[in-house]
Amino acid sequence: MSFDADDPTLYALLGDPVDHSLSPAIHNAAFQALGFRAVYVSVRIEEAGLLESVMRALAVPGGGGNVTTPHKGQAATVLNNPSAAVRATGACNLFWWDKGAGLCGDNTDIESFRIAAEHVVGSGLAGLKVLVLGAGGAARAVVYGCVRQATAGVDVLNRTPSRASDLLRQLGHPAGARALPGVGDLATEGYDLIVNATSLGLRESDPLPLQLGGMRAGAVLDLVYGPKGTRFVAAARDAGLKAEDGRRMLVEQAAAALEVWLGRPAPKEVMQGAVGLG
Repeated sequence: MSFDADDPTLYALLGDPVDHSLSPAIHNAAFQALGFRAVYVSVRIEEAGLLESVMRALAVPGGGGNVTTPHKGQAATVLNNPSAAVRATGACNLFWWDKGAGLCGDNTDIESFRIAAEHVVGSGLAGLKVLVLGAGGAARAVVYGCVRQATAGVDVLNRTPSRASDLLRQLGHPAGARALPGVGDLATEGYDLIVNATSLGLRESDPLPLQLGGMRAGAVLDLVYGPKGTRFVAAARDAGLKAEDGRRMLVEQAAAALEVWLGRPAPKEVMQGAVGLG
């Protein structure tokens, strides 16, 4: 990867898959609104071993980028200067270069999740009971964010139960958080918020991350998004629940990234418009 001095500044989303991503539309709309000569693209990284070299190739010339599934954990390990949020969660989704500190990274999933979750729930998260589906980098940020917001309890459900246990171990076994051994009697539990932090829903053929029939719940936040919404959001609404996909969280992440990269406020309304949010 090489650059010419006359080229626009390059930023990229690194992950696999990335073809579905709305991040380029959001960022490029923001760059245009700000009059900043830059371009944002999606780059599929199949092998985690290639991640560090691509991150540095983007960041050192003055650009940067974001990291998504499945490389957030790997990205955290290659930083010279990880933020406190990266150290706490073991996941990085934002990176840039600092001449004095080297390759820097942050985890903006935590705050972006809080904003999106409060929007769909209609209140703060303190005192609420939350079910988190998944045990990857996004799930770690969600659980960490819930604990920071003093939720009443966080249950983590993953297809492989040991990974849910590993997640809580990595976070220091936070009080009020537990790993569920399986679906079991989940229908007898009551949750104020269910969060899909798995990748299920990225493909049309994916099964639903959870069958909602008979469950007592208040709202659903699906971190996955799509041009026609997601099947999980549709199923939640059919069940009478408030539900939203991951676009709002994505915009909040993009806004936070722009403010780090450019040092100026992000044009959030423009960015929301790029993905059909009012």
